[in-house]
Amino acid sequence: MDETYFDEGPAGNFETTTLEISKHPEGNEQNQSTSEINEDINTARRNLENQGNTFNQIPITKDVSNIPFKHIDIHSFFSDRNEVVEKALKDCQDSLINEEEKDLAGSWLLTEISLWDIEKERLVLLTKKAIYSIKYDFISLKILEYNRIPLSQIDTLVSGELIYPPASLAPRLSGLAEGVSSIFHCAVRQEWSTLTSCAGLAQFESRKRSMYGVRLLWNKGDPLPLTKKWNPFAKNIPWLTYSSHPLFWYKGSEAEKAKFDVEGLHSTILTLLPVESRVKTGSIVIENYFGLGALVHNRNGLGFFKIRGKVSF
Repeated sequence: MDETYFDEGPAGNFETTTLEISKHPEGNEQNQSTSEINEDINTARRNLENQGNTFNQIPITKDVSNIPFKHIDIHSFFSDRNEVVEKALKDCQDSLINEEEKDLAGSWLLTEISLWDIEKERLVLLTKKAIYSIKYDFISLKILEYNRIPLSQIDTLVSGELIYPPASLAPRLSGLAEGVSSIFHCAVRQEWSTLTSCAGLAQFESRKRSMYGVRLLWNKGDPLPLTKKWNPFAKNIPWLTYSSHPLFWYKGSEAEKAKFDVEGLHSTILTLLPVESRVKTGSIVIENYFGLGALVHNRNGLGFFKIRGKVSF
């Protein structure tokens, strides 16, 4: 009998149930009774169901629904290549850290979120005196630009969930984009049976970030001037906002996740900040009210070095 293969799990062999025709010792042939045949069939059916239940009980190690970046292809990130992040961090350390700061407290690859809610891939080096935020080209393997902030200037550290203002349209636009994207993916994969669920109202509901972040401020509590607040080209913004890199949700071991985890930065910098610095826990407001530009930028990962067909940037 041919072996039957399931989508997951080993092959199932059902040759153990057979219908035998035996001969009576006196030479008279006796067929197996109908009740015995039915019993054998039922036994085989129960074995099949039990085997199927065993496959269904295979533990799922990751709940994809809780992953903020569940639709991305992680292999399109240049930073996902073997040891490229380690080499980049070492390159930045050798190039930027002087002898006085050679004792590195920590290093990570994180997501920096700008004033205008633009996500950017950044290497972060932390020494006992300063924090470095570095834009690194993972294609040509070189430093493009960096920002050094002395820890003595940082007066406030805030950690908590990243949220939008109540009047922001960003969550609604994100939900609309997610719904349209779901319908498109179902159509491309020709999953017509699930198209109804893809087009359900739940797919178009507002989307929160549902992400943990850290914000470092050195503005002494003063509000940002309007000339900077509403200027998308403004620089020297007196704070930095970080969250975990998208690869954090796709790495297996804790050791692999550590260099992409913003909580590592948070726990380390707490021990290095000046005593007079304020440390707060609470929501971090991303003041993005309309957010169409940020939506297009972030959903396409334009702030990350990725493979994009024939063009990579």
